[in-house]
Amino acid sequence: MKVLQIGLGPIGMAISRLLMRKPGWEIVAAVDTDVVKQGRDLGDIIGLDSPVGIDICSEIPPLGSSDVDIAFLTTVSTFTEVLPTLHTLARAGIHVIASTEELFYPHHRYPQQTQELDTIAKQHGVSILGTGINPGFVMDTLALLLTGVCQDIARIAVTRVVNAAGRRPSLQKQIGVGMSPESFAQAVEQQRVGLVGPTDSLAFLADVLKWEMDGFKERLVPVLSHTPLQAAHGQVESGQVCGVRHLIKGMSNGKEVISFDLRVYLGAEQTRDTIYIEGTPTLESTLKSPDLEDVAATGLLVNMGPLVHQARPGLLTMIDLPLPHYQR
Repeated sequence: MKVLQIGLGPIGMAISRLLMRKPGWEIVAAVDTDVVKQGRDLGDIIGLDSPVGIDICSEIPPLGSSDVDIAFLTTVSTFTEVLPTLHTLARAGIHVIASTEELFYPHHRYPQQTQELDTIAKQHGVSILGTGINPGFVMDTLALLLTGVCQDIARIAVTRVVNAAGRRPSLQKQIGVGMSPESFAQAVEQQRVGLVGPTDSLAFLADVLKWEMDGFKERLVPVLSHTPLQAAHGQVESGQVCGVRHLIKGMSNGKEVISFDLRVYLGAEQTRDTIYIEGTPTLESTLKSPDLEDVAATGLLVNMGPLVHQARPGLLTMIDLPLPHYQR
């Protein structure tokens, strides 16, 4: 599998390191917009002991399907920002797997642009998938898998508790770390804080399970620090925002059928992912792992790579592919 790596942030670098030590993979080119990284050897960027002979490019080189089997795209979170790159790769005949959160299920937000991208992908015989841990796995794909044993379902509730300490600075900024409560409230109104993707996960579940939705109710609540905490940019004082609680409810016929409670803040304890399905039978499943974030996202993206390469052409979702599994 010949790989084009686009984006060398924390996830992109982790993917490159993993591919370098897994047989059957070959990175043929790497791209990043950071001028500090451009022109340097990929081995140097990702922390290897020796160069690998791949210099970081500033833009996608003129490659085609004979040069590259699949591109790992790990750049931005929003669908509209990544769309031009997806068009370029699709027209070059290159399959794509991306960590872009809004690419996981863009159908309800961007129906026209989604249809256009799907058409282009089919015309050029390529498969495109957006996935990750959240969205892409815990609050949607895994929850959907658990419904497979149910005779009927009344409600699905998913709770995620994530410790943001030690996470990448961009995520801490995204959840308002270090803000005052007043600044946080203003940022919420201006849509400058919050997590990208939970609403897409809810829409995905509702559509696949064929729940006719009245609408979604969404609320962002700041989590305030009670003691000084260390963040990526410095110290967070007592009374300042140290993270967020993102609450979403999906209503159908006046009843709550899907609810998400996503808590991401510095110093979170009892981190876990709990999926509760009320139905016949009623189920409750809890995952506990210290690495169910970037480490797991890297594993999922790489493991899905061969499945995307072998899939039917088009803009795909996780339900269009075989079950995620470890690829030796």
